[in-house]
Amino acid sequence: MIDTLIRRIEWSGATPGETERLLTREWLVTNGLGGYASGTVAGVLTRRYHGLLIAALPAPLGRLVMLNHVSETFTLPDADPVSIDEEQGIGHLSEFRLEAGLPVWRFAFGATVVEKRLVLPHGQNTVHVTYQLVEPGGAVQLTLRPAVHFRSHDAPVNQHIDGEYALTAVDDRYEISLRPQTPTLRLRMDGRHARFTLESRHIAEVPYRVERSLGYDAMGDLWCPGSFTVDVTSEQPATLVASSEPWNIVDALTPQAAMAAERERRRRLLRLAPPPARTGIGAELALAADQFIISPAGRVEDGARAHAAGDEVLTVIAGYHWFTD
Repeated sequence: MIDTLIRRIEWSGATPGETERLLTREWLVTNGLGGYASGTVAGVLTRRYHGLLIAALPAPLGRLVMLNHVSETFTLPDADPVSIDEEQGIGHLSEFRLEAGLPVWRFAFGATVVEKRLVLPHGQNTVHVTYQLVEPGGAVQLTLRPAVHFRSHDAPVNQHIDGEYALTAVDDRYEISLRPQTPTLRLRMDGRHARFTLESRHIAEVPYRVERSLGYDAMGDLWCPGSFTVDVTSEQPATLVASSEPWNIVDALTPQAAMAAERERRRRLLRLAPPPARTGIGAELALAADQFIISPAGRVEDGARAHAAGDEVLTVIAGYHWFTD
């Protein structure tokens, strides 16, 4: 059922008009708590609300931008590295599609094709970003540089940060916090020969074009702790896991199990839908509507009362990105 729900955007190259399409078309994936990931097809930040993990946390924190951006550099054997953040890199993006509402990017480097997928496990403030070669044979070295600016998703992009970021590491687990006290962003790279290089740096004056067009502050800074490097093959994908959840929650599902669980959840939603909403545009609308139904993270007392009565608290988001329920 869901395997046929594919909405595809294709283009022939990064001409000025096609590049504009990549910058103005946006995607959204939610987590059932009010949190989400969202951005442009090109991967360029244009709104204050864009990020790979906007976590929905209990009051008074609310929705926080925890992982703003991840820059990607692909290195093929005997070839120069290609950074997807640069204009030349956008030209390697050959396709973007939604598979049952979940985004997939396809990058082509000659005969080598890499696909990138993103999923938020339902009911968690966690994101999995997975890379895999489409055809067997060979390997691509992938370098990912996560960048953060911890703030409310409604805060201006130039909001001043009180304190300093700190990175801690134990084995393959990395944690970023903003001293003296903020939620913790947990990071792990799953894949072949995964390693981390400490190289802290500030990324100054990142432009947000939509914020500028609306008359808001439009230049902000990000902080990058370093880079993950991993080998990507068709047999062994690589996944960046980012979360504000405790490690026991993060480790409960492998990346493969998390994707399988979300696909099964979406199949179940369509099996429960009326017949006209099980296929085609009706099914796409049913899955889209599901993104607005959440269990509010901040209503602890309401949740306790509902659970005591054998029920659960659900509400409806009035609209993404900025509205609440």
